[in-house]
Amino acid sequence: MNVFCLDPLFPDRLVRAVRVLRVLCALWAAAALLPAHAAPRAVEVFDRPAWGALQAGLTAPAIVVFTATYCAHCPAVMAQLAQDKRRLQPSAQLIAVVMDAVPGDDDAKLLRDPHHRPVDRLFAFQGQAAALRHAVDPSWRGITPYVAFLHPGETPRWVTGPPKAQDLAAWARKR
Repeated sequence: MNVFCLDPLFPDRLVRAVRVLRVLCALWAAAALLPAHAAPRAVEVFDRPAWGALQAGLTAPAIVVFTATYCAHCPAVMAQLAQDKRRLQPSAQLIAVVMDAVPGDDDAKLLRDPHHRPVDRLFAFQGQAAALRHAVDPSWRGITPYVAFLHPGETPRWVTGPPKAQDLAAWARKR
């Protein structure tokens, strides 16, 4: 004799269990679509010493995107670089430096901005923008996006505007 037939509530329990299983599977599938990392939790200060410290502290490749809140192309560039980085160099960091924001002024707004969610670290300029740009790269005239492809101990490779496929491939090849 089948034990399950003795329990008159078995069909209801089975239906509930299947529903719970379906919900859990749906949640698992939705979680798989989320980014692999959390958005940055703080806006860090980017001043003259920060650039040198950032480069000196590298233990893995990184991409730094110098951006501005008014930049129309920057959000798409950061989203594309986040995808490319995950595909080509999963251990690398994607870092955004906002030129027209000051740390502490409206950090919550910067952190809530969906364009900054794919980045690992978020910085904002503190100090005179022209002097900071010159400290980063004397040839940079403030055009955004301005992208630095970094490898530990090497000179940055600079790209103005959206990077081309060959820029990404050259960066990813150096391991």
